[in-house]
Amino acid sequence: MDAGSEPRDERPPGGVSAAAPSDTAAYVPYNPRPYGGHERLLALAGSPGRVLDVGCSTGYLARRLVERGAVVVGIDSDERAAAEARAVCEEVLVGDVETMSLPWPDRSFDVVICGDLIEHLRDPERFLVRVRPLLRPGGRLVLTTPNVANWAMRLGLLAGRWRYTDRGILDRTHLHLFTKKTLEETLERAGYRVVERDVTAPVPLVGLGAVERLAHALARARPSLLAYQFVVAATPR
Repeated sequence: MDAGSEPRDERPPGGVSAAAPSDTAAYVPYNPRPYGGHERLLALAGSPGRVLDVGCSTGYLARRLVERGAVVVGIDSDERAAAEARAVCEEVLVGDVETMSLPWPDRSFDVVICGDLIEHLRDPERFLVRVRPLLRPGGRLVLTTPNVANWAMRLGLLAGRWRYTDRGILDRTHLHLFTKKTLEETLERAGYRVVERDVTAPVPLVGLGAVERLAHALARARPSLLAYQFVVAATPR
C-alpha cells in the first residue's frame, strides 16, 4: 500500500458507463468507521426526506438513509448491484448517469448523494448542472471525492512517481482528479454554493479511535495537504 493510502473508502464507480458490468462481489461494503467517508457523507446529508443516490451500488448507503426515515431513489450502471439496492430503495434505475434520461420533475429531491462518483465521470461539471434542478429549495448535493494534492501524492511527484493502481486516489478508473480549490471551482461553475466541508484522513490503523480522531482533526485543519477525501455539501445558488 502506498504511503498515505487507506483501505478504499469509496464505492466502485456505480452509475458510470463501463464496457462491461462490474463484479458486485468486489464492491466494498459499508464502512462504519466514524471518520470514514461513508459516515462523514451521511453526517452532511443530515435528516433527509427524499434522496437521489447516484451510483448507489448495492444500496448500503441507502439502507442507512432509510433507517433514518428517508425515501431513496437510486441510479447505478450495474444491474446486479441495482437488483440488491431495490430491496431498500423505492426505485433504482440502471444506466450511464451522463447520458441517460433523468425522469423526475424539477424539485423532486431534498438531497442528491454522489459518493465517490464525480472523479469517474467524463464531464463532472455537466453532470452537476444536470442534477441541480432536481433539488428542492433548501436541498443539498452531498459528495465525496479524493484529494489529488494529498501529501503522499506530492511526495510521489517529487520522487518522480505517478503510478495508477487498482484503488485509492490514483485508481485507474478515475478520469478527473480534484484539489480543494478545483473542486470548489467546479461546484461554483455548476451553480452551487458550498455550505459544509469535511474530510477523511488516511489512517489504516482501524480501531485506534484516538489516532483516527487526531488524524481527522489535523486533516480538517489542513485539508489541502492532509485530507485523503473531500466531503462537501452544496446548495444551488
